[in-house]
Amino acid sequence: MNNLQAERIRPTQKSFALSKTAKDRIFVAVMLSPALVILVLVIGAPIVKGIWMSFFEYTLAMRTNPQWNNFENYTKLIKTGEIFTYFLNTLLFVAFVVAIQAVIAMTVALLLNSKMRGRSIYRSLFLIPWTIPSVVVALLWMWLLQPQYGVLNYLLSRVGLVEQGTQWTQHPSLAMVSIIIAAVWRQFPMMMVMFLAGLQSVPLELAEAAAIDGANRRQIFRHVTIPCMRAVLDTTIIIAIINNFQMFTIIYNMTAGGPVDKTTTLSIAAYVKAFSQFDFGSGSAIGVMWLVVLGGGIYLYNRFSAKSHDIY
Repeated sequence: MNNLQAERIRPTQKSFALSKTAKDRIFVAVMLSPALVILVLVIGAPIVKGIWMSFFEYTLAMRTNPQWNNFENYTKLIKTGEIFTYFLNTLLFVAFVVAIQAVIAMTVALLLNSKMRGRSIYRSLFLIPWTIPSVVVALLWMWLLQPQYGVLNYLLSRVGLVEQGTQWTQHPSLAMVSIIIAAVWRQFPMMMVMFLAGLQSVPLELAEAAAIDGANRRQIFRHVTIPCMRAVLDTTIIIAIINNFQMFTIIYNMTAGGPVDKTTTLSIAAYVKAFSQFDFGSGSAIGVMWLVVLGGGIYLYNRFSAKSHDIY
């Protein structure tokens, strides 16, 4: 057998080499894998566990042997009407807090974006509420609204807005107002900073061109400023909605959901069911319904925002 025949018989060996794109994808996957694993363990696993628990009769006495009860946890919440009260309280709280702090934050951001003296000092002062822990904020506003010696309560009673000795956190109509005030005071600095950053990113040439064409300040703000900072507005409002949907510390420390469930939001209800009444199944059911509604609401907001963005 000569060399030519040996070469024909010998199996051909194909060299396998990854392309540059494939190498880049493998490198990205390797770099992201630790973060993805942690994300699954820290966020994904608890969500799955909560969904699983919501279909069981899972109490403290049955923690070692929970019993499958289908949708009984959900139907019980619906039949008693509790879940509708929790959702209504949550929606009222979120709507008022986000709307009020958006108006205040935009107003302050416009002032700080103008040519006024001492802007840096005012920016630092307005950030103080954001640096205070939520527990301290709750205690601070409980002291300010205290019936006997609360400073704010005293001033409001002096001008005739409220009666002297008003029980803010225990009043059926004022309890929600008190936690809304505290939440707005605590959170508006973050929204103010975001709006200020958005205002500073608006090209001055567009505003000057609109002014030359005869547009007034209101028209420039509506048709130039708002469209240019639309991405900042959407992101900030979504973050505010999520934060207030899961607001717990201020509400629990000021009213604990009272009086008579007037301030019992979804976060308070889930905590009470799971860790006060030790009904982990019902607490998980509230959490799952909370997750579905919040996720659906954010999705609808994004769709509406995208359509309205196309109008401009």
